[in-house]
Amino acid sequence: MEDIVIAGISGRLPESDNLEEFWHNLCNGVDMVTEDDRRWKPGLYGLPKRNGKLKDISHFDAAFFGVHPKQAHTMDPQLRLMLEVAYEAIVDGGLNPTALRGTRTGVYIGVSGSEAGEALSRDPEELLGYSMTGCQRAMFANRLSYFFDFNGPSTAIDTACSSSLLALENAFQAIRHGLCDSALVGGVNLLLKPNTSVQFMKLGMLSPVGACKSFDASGDGYCRSEAAVAVFVTRRSMARRIYATVLNAGNNTDGYKEQGE
Repeated sequence: MEDIVIAGISGRLPESDNLEEFWHNLCNGVDMVTEDDRRWKPGLYGLPKRNGKLKDISHFDAAFFGVHPKQAHTMDPQLRLMLEVAYEAIVDGGLNPTALRGTRTGVYIGVSGSEAGEALSRDPEELLGYSMTGCQRAMFANRLSYFFDFNGPSTAIDTACSSSLLALENAFQAIRHGLCDSALVGGVNLLLKPNTSVQFMKLGMLSPVGACKSFDASGDGYCRSEAAVAVFVTRRSMARRIYATVLNAGNNTDGYKEQGE
């Protein structure tokens, strides 16, 4: 059975406009979890003052991606970012995106919510309709399939914090079982409103100091962060470059069990 490989990657991460800058920040010990007012005033509603944020989410070349200006203004910034990093991941794999038009390429995007959709649909008298196609989670995959003219499966996946991992598992299984030859896999999350964070805080899930301390006795919750990442996955024989081989993938649930059992 032919290997399935990751052949292209791209991303936007906290304080990092691309993966090269992200790697540089990691190697130089840069703390990318910051305290500032790029989203809301630090400490608002008693929230942790620190979180991870992308540098800029305001720019988007609507004409390049065939998006009408009216729709671009009501499109979830998460979807705009996914269009950008998906394109870059294909190019990073040594491919011209136009060469993939009409191919059996799948799209699997992990996305848990659209805070932009909530904000843009508050007043019924101001609705344009475009926010429905720009913010529905199904469109996070379907818009990519439409723009690139892909004919493979197109699925948005929400399993909370494991959404993008399950997206990769779905893509792996689809390629292995012949449903598609290649796939774009992505995950995206933006902190546009404090509402979701407030709910996590009231459930006792957030670290008061805004720090994840995985597997450490001093762990006191987790820190929320933003990111938009895409990888291009394909069969080894079709890849022009190889970052990694996906050996296997699977998923399950713990069923009726308390956390930690």
